[in-house]
Amino acid sequence: MGRRLRSFLLLVLSAQAFGSGLGSYEKLVVADAPGAARAGVRVTYLGTNGYQFEFRGHALLVDPYFSRVDLLSAALGSRIQPNASRVNDGLRHLASGNHRTDAILVTHGHFDHLLDVPGLMSKTRVRLIASASSVDLAERAGASSGDAVKPGDVRRIGPWKIRVLPATHDRLFGKVPFDKPHSQTGPPQRAADWICGEPLAFLIEVNGQRIYIDSGGTQAQLPPNESRGIGLAILGVALPDSRERLHAALWRLQPRYILPSHQDDFFRPLIAGFQFGALSDFPRVQRECAQQNRCRLILLDYFRPWTLPEAAGSKSQKTAGAVNPKSQTPNPKSS
Repeated sequence: MGRRLRSFLLLVLSAQAFGSGLGSYEKLVVADAPGAARAGVRVTYLGTNGYQFEFRGHALLVDPYFSRVDLLSAALGSRIQPNASRVNDGLRHLASGNHRTDAILVTHGHFDHLLDVPGLMSKTRVRLIASASSVDLAERAGASSGDAVKPGDVRRIGPWKIRVLPATHDRLFGKVPFDKPHSQTGPPQRAADWICGEPLAFLIEVNGQRIYIDSGGTQAQLPPNESRGIGLAILGVALPDSRERLHAALWRLQPRYILPSHQDDFFRPLIAGFQFGALSDFPRVQRECAQQNRCRLILLDYFRPWTLPEAAGSKSQKTAGAVNPKSQTPNPKSS
């Protein structure tokens, strides 16, 4: 095991005891009222950087990851594989049978974004949209096929318009983790086999709403300057690089809602509840977001859906069934 990896392992293990949940920030946690019918775009947090978006019987997944490989297995180079029981538990929280899952979007090829995707594809017969390197990894792990995309591409699937954008990945100790290309042709077996590849961001448009999502990054690649009218910006803030670029990213996006992402401890099972990752720094994220007067900072708990409110005065808000933001309540299960 390399010196950097040993340092990372010791840092995370020493910090895990001080991890905290969402209890201190319960006023920021939003969720639909139980049993409430929603007509807008519904967002469900799946953990790590995983999300489900729903609209009128259609669903879209981003970075779905339920297995939550433990830290020691990932850091020590042990063989890792999807945890079938945890994946099945995750599937039970996803859109019900009367919904159609149109696609899975993947931001990059690390195991905490892509490991579970081949199995999910076989269970749901859903389409994968990802970079060429991520598609290659997924296919070598058993996926039937994938749609390899690059920045500038646009895909229209069901009600969704998906614009593919360039992105970068945060560095750890000055280097992108697991970023070394390899000549391996067999299935990926260890965490290091799931290489980052070409990171992507996505701009999703549906029902007049625009959602920007990435998994983090550096100041070398900010969101496009023309991305105005963003209803929700989901920005990865797992490591210092992505927190350094947060101010500039928000200035460019000017979203109505900002949802910091990829800040939970993704080495813990989802059933254990949300806990901030050892390297996260949510107080700093709060301070950065407080400087953006036009956006509202929110948090989501695992598997607690929330409907994105329409912009005031929007055309779709004037139609029947528009979402009333006042009918949404904080999540009573935050912990």
